[in-house]
Amino acid sequence: MTKTIVLIPHYNNLDCLRKTLRSIYHKSSLDVLVVDDGSDLPQIPDFESLDASLNENVTIEVLRLKVNKGIAHALNYGLDHILKANKHRFIARIDSGDICVSNRFDIQEQFLEKNEKVGVVGSWVKWLNVDGGQVFCKKPPISHKKIKRKMSIRCSLIHPSTMYRLSVVRKVGKYPSNYAAAEDYAYFFDISKYTETANIPKFLTGVEHNNKGISISKRKEQSRSKLRVIFNYSPLNVYFLYGVIYNVCLMSVGPDTILKMKTKIFSH
Repeated sequence: MTKTIVLIPHYNNLDCLRKTLRSIYHKSSLDVLVVDDGSDLPQIPDFESLDASLNENVTIEVLRLKVNKGIAHALNYGLDHILKANKHRFIARIDSGDICVSNRFDIQEQFLEKNEKVGVVGSWVKWLNVDGGQVFCKKPPISHKKIKRKMSIRCSLIHPSTMYRLSVVRKVGKYPSNYAAAEDYAYFFDISKYTETANIPKFLTGVEHNNKGISISKRKEQSRSKLRVIFNYSPLNVYFLYGVIYNVCLMSVGPDTILKMKTKIFSH
């Protein structure tokens, strides 16, 4: 049985989707589910347009949404499909344009099999420019205790690096739709209350640094959503206070300044 299915939302970015698929390997078998979120006609993916980008042992299925409704809707549509099929133990995430090391999914599968109390596992991540050069990198906390503590400040599970159990989705539910551009933050904050979390201390995923990406193009909307996540999910402690001040300050800083800060702080 194929243990893992990789869930990839897509919107008007076929070249980047192919790039991501070319980076996906597995030594035995791996399924990929692409949910197209109402792309324009020339950018709508299908099996024929993607098959040449697949590596050995990787199979793909494409679901199409007629209207673009955003990433949370596309992810939940994919989760509904996966839950109904009930053929996998784990769901992995990656986005169009991102890449991963060849053994990423095997490493994460083995981790979850050896650590039955962990429901979600991520990794360290590098942000890359269009030429593949490193812009900055992040090393989120490894242990559940530190991840849960830091969640009151920022999401300590980097979404495209994660793999989570199908059983966790059945218990917690799907991505919330009322936190625009921060649905992953709310989702993993909620999950961290029900199950242990972890990050593997290796750079398993490379995230595309894109000026048109959600974190930049919808920065203020995302910051407001993050604040609501903190108020609704965080316990009232010093980390809650730190998280509120930190995210309010970020709202007053421009994207170029934030990039310079990240490059300086997360350069190693």
